[in-house]
Amino acid sequence: MRRNILALGIVSGPVLIVFSCLVGLMLTCAAGWWLSGPDDESRLVRIMSLAPLATPQAYFTQPAEDAVGQDGQIAFQSSAAPGEEYQPPVYDEAELAAHQEVENALGFSLPVGSVNSITQEGVATRLVIPRLNLDAPVVLSPIENQTWKVEHLGTDKVGHLEGTAPPGSNSNIVLAAHVTVSAGVYGPFAQLASLQPGDQVYIYYGQDVYEYIIDDYDTVDRTAIEVTHPTNTGRVTLITCSNWSAAEGRYVERLVVTGHLN
Repeated sequence: MRRNILALGIVSGPVLIVFSCLVGLMLTCAAGWWLSGPDDESRLVRIMSLAPLATPQAYFTQPAEDAVGQDGQIAFQSSAAPGEEYQPPVYDEAELAAHQEVENALGFSLPVGSVNSITQEGVATRLVIPRLNLDAPVVLSPIENQTWKVEHLGTDKVGHLEGTAPPGSNSNIVLAAHVTVSAGVYGPFAQLASLQPGDQVYIYYGQDVYEYIIDDYDTVDRTAIEVTHPTNTGRVTLITCSNWSAAEGRYVERLVVTGHLN
């Protein structure tokens, strides 16, 4: 009898252990379901890495040699041909009508070309930099194919990089513009390197205007995406291309000017 009981214990022991594990697993799952609730859903979030500000060569060509002054800075020039008087851009009736409709509704004026940007929440509408004699409309530079689209900025627009902070917030608003568009034709940030610490920068968001004070500037590699990262305080980052490489046929660095919200 004692042998039979011993044999039964030897056989049933592993079975009881396995059974106990299964019961424990079932109880754990049930408890987890009960605590989280049947309607709780977990979603996999894919974090996409962003490429640096990428601009086709056609929009950043080598500046003409006669446009560079003795101090090494690019002399701002208009796009008029030699001997011709500069003419302001001509807008069609539809664009002017849309612009006027927005002005009538809001009760204030905007630079022509910035009408669309005010309908995009968080996107700046206008940039004013007194030292550079710059007053330019700001439009969205959206993310396409993991990089920011800037081809549409041309000679007169500044791009608010999608995903960066809105004006006046406690984070980093990043604005980019061309330094050159073609040989001898320059963009809004052609004179960006002329900014000095203490200079004022005004960023408009509809009727609201925010003042930033320039702190510093630096040149970084064109792949330095970290300059666009969020910050814990109000900050503006102005970016354009720098250091033309004839060998590579493109600018290999970025000029980055930063300031704080006043």
